[in-house]
Amino acid sequence: MSTGVPAAAQGTLASSVHVAVAEGTLAGRDSAGVRAFKGVPYAAPPVGALRWRPTQPAEHWAGARDAGAYGPMCPQTDRLVRSYGGTMEPTSEDCLTLNVWTAARDSAAKRPVMVWIHGGSFTHGSGRTAIYDGTRLALEGAVVVTFNYRLGPLGFLAHPALSAESPQHASGNYAFYDQVAVLQWVRRNIAAFGGDADRVTIFGESAGAFSVGFHLASPMSRGLFHRAIMESGSGLRDVTPLRAPSDSARSAERSGIAFGRLLGVDGGADAAARLRAISADSIVRMSADVRAEGLGETVDGVFLTEQPMVSFARGRYARVPVIVGTNANESTILVRQLPVSTPDQFEALVQKTYGRAAPALLPLYPTDGATGTVRAYRDLWTDAVFAAPARATARTLSAAGVPAWRYYYTRVGGGMTGLAIGAFHASEIPFVFGALAVKSPLWGTTAYDSTLSDAMRGYWIQFAATGDPNGGPRPEWPRYDASTDGAMEFGPVVHASQGLRRAQFDVLEEVLRVRAEQHERAAQAAARAGANR
Repeated sequence: MSTGVPAAAQGTLASSVHVAVAEGTLAGRDSAGVRAFKGVPYAAPPVGALRWRPTQPAEHWAGARDAGAYGPMCPQTDRLVRSYGGTMEPTSEDCLTLNVWTAARDSAAKRPVMVWIHGGSFTHGSGRTAIYDGTRLALEGAVVVTFNYRLGPLGFLAHPALSAESPQHASGNYAFYDQVAVLQWVRRNIAAFGGDADRVTIFGESAGAFSVGFHLASPMSRGLFHRAIMESGSGLRDVTPLRAPSDSARSAERSGIAFGRLLGVDGGADAAARLRAISADSIVRMSADVRAEGLGETVDGVFLTEQPMVSFARGRYARVPVIVGTNANESTILVRQLPVSTPDQFEALVQKTYGRAAPALLPLYPTDGATGTVRAYRDLWTDAVFAAPARATARTLSAAGVPAWRYYYTRVGGGMTGLAIGAFHASEIPFVFGALAVKSPLWGTTAYDSTLSDAMRGYWIQFAATGDPNGGPRPEWPRYDASTDGAMEFGPVVHASQGLRRAQFDVLEEVLRVRAEQHERAAQAAARAGANR
């Protein structure tokens, strides 16, 4: 999305600097004390025979490769970009590149590394978005990495023909293989930029935060990162199984078969080759036109060996310090058309969705007043999808002795737009990156913005450096403990609070616990059925 990042941050009007990585020499740009290296290939282009295959190593190159400009975005439609008033940047299936910002002068600096995983519903976005510019974080002591990963059907399509090619008999989750490849690249190369490969923080928002949660649960990612930050997302999310345990159950491969038929590929020994012969643009357009279901994250037996909910419930996750949090009004820009318009419709939907938990939930989301139904639906959606899973994550980790800190972001921009959308989904990102110069009518402004951004950047960098956000002049951020149920509020005043929406989260957390048990029983039944075949 093009939103007007200053020219210096794009690498123009800057002097060339060289860094040697394992794959060759990079010629980046040095501007105002920050060296930026953009469009760096971290993997082979996933094109031709490499489409829908695990990420392959990048080729070595001779001479100095220009790293002064971003690489293209991965294929995606422009619908989401247009809806936020942006314009599309160039796209290409050859898109697996990363970007590095550092103020370190040599490899002895050993600065903490922050690897950002962008959001966008796993269908949109890139590492080149203006508000992800790493200049400010780099100036304040971090080495920052952003990157692209495969999206939509190109990043997630599972299909029996693709599984048949795999030694693990698996398909899908190529986006996560890309993310693991980035962390492996960081492990090999980040010292050349003054980064400490033993102090790597993965952080992300929305789909990026869900990705962080999945990396915590994934055996593939163990040892590749040392702290984790989840902004508006967690690992407590239902994931589609690769194969169906019964004829009536949903599975990623079944969704892939249905999508293949839409593309004109109806099975056969050459199905994989025929799918790869279709243009990337045609595949992406089709997925947008039909709102393709099931082309997302998968329990594939490789990256995810079980439902992440079960991994967290049973203690099978990376034991690293974690920050997790949400925004107060996540739903306002995500839920454009509500499925209910009256209190009776809202009540019926809650009863259908939550069953035995509905009587406890309904009094907590009152529908009184002119806009009561809208408010109730939006609040429940925000809590169920983001806020309650965030608190449940902090509780689970804390109970296991894993350091965890929780936050709640409440900053609202000035003007009518700010009042309408509140502390909306993704609105914290410019404050974390210190990108307040990137203007948007969505963000708006308030008198306390620079102070809030200073605090959030300070906590995030301190956490990346030490595994604890505390230190320096900022207010003390208490480690999460279920008995006090604390959270740091980021709004007009940065302060610690207790018991935020505790009654709502208690009910929704019990829903999550029951769902995790259901997933575990389903997995056990599927394993027994497989053993009896």
